[in-house]
Amino acid sequence: MDNQIELRALRHFIRVSELGSISRAAVELRIAQPALSRQMRRLEETLGVQLFIRDGRGVRLTETAAKLRDEVANVLLRLDNACLQARIDEGSPSGVIRVGVLPNLGPTFMAELILGCRQQFPRVKLKLIEGFTYQTANWIQSKQIDLGFAYDVDSYRHLSPEFLFKEKVYLVGSTKNWPFGERVLLSELEGLPLIIPAPPSYTRRRLEAAAHDQQVELTFKYEIDSIPLIKRMIALDEGYGIFSRACLWEDLEGPNLSVAAIERSSLSFELALTTAYGTILPAAARHIISFVEQMVRRYVELGRWSGEFITGGPSSSTNT
Repeated sequence: MDNQIELRALRHFIRVSELGSISRAAVELRIAQPALSRQMRRLEETLGVQLFIRDGRGVRLTETAAKLRDEVANVLLRLDNACLQARIDEGSPSGVIRVGVLPNLGPTFMAELILGCRQQFPRVKLKLIEGFTYQTANWIQSKQIDLGFAYDVDSYRHLSPEFLFKEKVYLVGSTKNWPFGERVLLSELEGLPLIIPAPPSYTRRRLEAAAHDQQVELTFKYEIDSIPLIKRMIALDEGYGIFSRACLWEDLEGPNLSVAAIERSSLSFELALTTAYGTILPAAARHIISFVEQMVRRYVELGRWSGEFITGGPSSSTNT
């Protein structure tokens, strides 16, 4: 004998007991009366008890069946509530999601990320941790964060990109003695006093690789690993920097800095939002990933960021 009890049969048993009639229950449940009668008989056989006392007016429950009905009704109610809560949780995710952010994303982006997620997902608590790519990689590996922005994803096998954004790169200088227009060639950087993060930063490596391709000699006047300090030194007319627009747009609203897009070179930055390779993320994290991608697209439309999304998997390039 098959001991499997169908959930549907239990639901039908409850309805028959409520209506006191198999025929009326069959009409309401939109199934044939003979099929419902057979289903109730199979349920009795599976349980090994008599459930119904049949008379000319319909059916009534045995004493054992009445106790069973109350227990089954409670179980079905808890099950329905659990399913409803699961749907609510999926539509309105909850939990703590920890995100690693890079310094060059800027305070406005980070603030809007926090406030936007709070408004759209009020049951999610977002925690941002600022650091460079190598720190993001370590934090994801040690499960200190769930998501993280990073460059150079291919160098970290345990990172999986959720999306890749190829950023345009700009030369930045003080407006006091700005000799360029809106565009500049990489060859025009030769001899300029550059203020760049020290190795092994992603900016430094990408810049040196592009310069090597075009046989351009670069001059590094200062090596500084603080983005705010580099910007301050540039504003003081101490040299030039290399940044993506994501790192610059707020500064360009002021009078101190000028920029030129670096064109016709292999120089570009590939930014990724990453997770741990092979990890099954909670629903809340998937919602945050989608929200962040929409946010980046909006920033591009507003002209705050400049670049394009890359589809089809990990980047092909070689830490901020």
